[in-house]
Amino acid sequence: MSNRLPYDLRNEILVRLPVKSLLRFQCVCKSWKSFFSSPRFVFTHTQYSERTDNYAHLLHWQIVRDGVRQYQVHHIDGSFMINEFQNLEYPYKIRGREYSSVLECKGLILFTTTMIKDEIDDHGHGFEPLILWNPAIRMSITLPRPCIDVPAGSCRVHGFGFDHKSNDYKVVRIVYERYSDCSPKVEQYKLRTGVWETVRVAGDFKYIIYTHTQAFVNEAIHWFGNHKRDWTSSCPEFVIVLFHMCNEEFQVMKFPDRLISSLKKNSADIGVYGGLLSLMEYNEQENVDFSCNIWLMKEYGVAESWTKQFTIDLKGEHIGPMFSFRNNEKILWGRLEKLVLYDPKTHKFINLGTEAKGFLFAKNTFVESLVLLNEVNAIPIGSVQELFKEMPVMQLKERKRKGRRAKKKAKYGK
Repeated sequence: MSNRLPYDLRNEILVRLPVKSLLRFQCVCKSWKSFFSSPRFVFTHTQYSERTDNYAHLLHWQIVRDGVRQYQVHHIDGSFMINEFQNLEYPYKIRGREYSSVLECKGLILFTTTMIKDEIDDHGHGFEPLILWNPAIRMSITLPRPCIDVPAGSCRVHGFGFDHKSNDYKVVRIVYERYSDCSPKVEQYKLRTGVWETVRVAGDFKYIIYTHTQAFVNEAIHWFGNHKRDWTSSCPEFVIVLFHMCNEEFQVMKFPDRLISSLKKNSADIGVYGGLLSLMEYNEQENVDFSCNIWLMKEYGVAESWTKQFTIDLKGEHIGPMFSFRNNEKILWGRLEKLVLYDPKTHKFINLGTEAKGFLFAKNTFVESLVLLNEVNAIPIGSVQELFKEMPVMQLKERKRKGRRAKKKAKYGK
């Protein structure tokens, strides 16, 4: 059939198929298997999914046994119906390990984990395993050990984004001493090269990043932070710290005075709403109903363009936004044990009827993609039975042949 269709038309058809179908179609022929894992097709397929996929592929976790985390993926469509879910295994199985942040970009999820006692040396230095995970194809990569250690009393922050110029994913790692006046040490990991590289930082760049969440907009990673000199100040200078993926440089965006005065009294977090940089400002003052102001930067890079879009009454609960549907008419939010939908027009929450233990509040929706499908160091995540059930026949036969050859070599030495 593929020989009868023009090459371009065939590609247009294939790029529109969901990941699950493409994984099955790898068994059609070797050329298709190779084509689906090619960088060009993976990039094109991911772009198409971002433009057209109006689903919220949502991760949540719960403890199932012996402290082991189990992840579930819920697929919520544009009509706000939860039409499918599947169980996934957490890609790191050391007991006592906890994640410190979960960052998503174009189909990949970056898990940053906490350091444990066994990984801290006699000098107080340590590092934390970093894992890139593609839930759609159940493959993950554990990144090599970073070059920069974390001295005792230091902080580390991670960022995750995509460089369209080089068609590559990058993990940014920032380490700075909490009360020191020195600039931070920065390195980045590139998926294509598989190594860590040092990033030069200007000597006058001395900012603290507050949260483990990020917003990836306009080819840059954005964090909420302030100047180091204001670490213990009662009047901090709140800013947005950003790192450009292409030129690999840091920059700072300032807030207008009217927003700074409000941020001094309330907590805030950064995000993306309708493709625009957004700020969730939580009103946590005593004797005031708990609410959240949604601010949008209407013109990117222009401080005065920050506009308060609407205010949400949270009914006394701390819940976080996780996904805004393409038409921006409704926002998916996560409470501690359930999902709710917020309608800015009616100012009402709608309970979606899904209950679990411990939803991840931020950056835990993802676009389905084929990234990591052909990575040498990627390993499958999930039970053997589930993995084999969905693995293409050709791939299964290839693995069985390799297993037989290995047994024969071990037995006869040939």
